[in-house]
Amino acid sequence: MSLPQALRTLLSATTGVTLPNINYGKRNQFGSFPAIAFEIEDNETITVGSSPIKKCTLRISSVDETGQGAQAIAENVEAALVDGTYNGIMLCPVINKNSVLQAPDTSLGEETNPFICVTTSEIYYKD
Repeated sequence: MSLPQALRTLLSATTGVTLPNINYGKRNQFGSFPAIAFEIEDNETITVGSSPIKKCTLRISSVDETGQGAQAIAENVEAALVDGTYNGIMLCPVINKNSVLQAPDTSLGEETNPFICVTTSEIYYKD
């Protein structure tokens, strides 16, 4: 399996967000709120051998119509980041406590311009 698929499976344990609303890259514009979009910012091998340990930096965007909702989803994401084997890949997440709430350009969140809370996590893994 691929790393993005394993990460999507990991994030599917997030309370309050359904699997169709968890996407790699960008949020599904036709999906509902709350939603999660995630990206792999970097990926490196940190040990050598027949089964090396790798590390990636995961940027997770928790999206909702309100700032409070986006922050609540970000907290649920952090709770869902637990060690385990997902789609055949062993994952060990390390949460970086740097969630940042980004307000939309308008005064109220809306379908085209929602609130986003961004969390960064390092994921150690073996595939």
